[in-house]
Amino acid sequence: MTTRFLKQYILPSDDHDFVGRIYELSIVGLYFDSYDELSKHDDCKYAHDVNHALSMLTKRVESLNMVGGMLWPSSMPDDFKQFPVSRYEWLTVCADVFLARYISLVDCAMILVSEVFECGLAYENCTAQNLKKKSVPPEILARLAAMIDDQGDLRRERNRRFHHGLERGFSSDDQVFRVASLFEHRFNGAVGPNGRPLPVERLFREGLVELQREFNTVMRKVVRQMNGLYDALHPEFNGRFSPKFRAGPFARRGAAL
Repeated sequence: MTTRFLKQYILPSDDHDFVGRIYELSIVGLYFDSYDELSKHDDCKYAHDVNHALSMLTKRVESLNMVGGMLWPSSMPDDFKQFPVSRYEWLTVCADVFLARYISLVDCAMILVSEVFECGLAYENCTAQNLKKKSVPPEILARLAAMIDDQGDLRRERNRRFHHGLERGFSSDDQVFRVASLFEHRFNGAVGPNGRPLPVERLFREGLVELQREFNTVMRKVVRQMNGLYDALHPEFNGRFSPKFRAGPFARRGAAL
């Protein structure tokens, strides 16, 4: 297995026209002292609710760059005895955060779809089945299904990891890596049968590079998926917002929204 670090892929999260459009409209919230007051105006409530769901999704996308920062650390300690966790545990934490946040993108996307189509679903009820019952168009549901399919083995690993307690292995010799990391972190290192120190650093780099490769591969998919979803939602949002706005208080005041 290779130990040469890869170049990190940085995810953009807010450079789509749809995102810019919603963020611009979010200014309506500044005109009201409470959500109850805002909710009296259909255009303002719609823009606010979509913005809230979209912001959750973009923040979740941005949080994957935090995962990238963990996988491409600017520096690692020379002495892991002073680090809060061992090398093996560090990779385990990275994998946990990566899987949890990556897989949850679809859940956040379903919430956004629900708000754009005004489904009236509680966040916890935003599932593909419930969106279908609310007559969300098949092409939108197909995009969400494709996102789930693209997550493939990682979605199944998330389920095994968090629901069944099964862990992934790291490096070409996971058992040696685990033992070597434990002894490096808590004791004074360990040696093999040949009397030489166990290759903890090489095995660590193997595991880290493998996570880097996986991260870069799926993050490129994420950008394509998000842009495709935003392309589909943008005209739907405009088609619903425009008549609400023309009948609302801001249009009567001549606001340029």
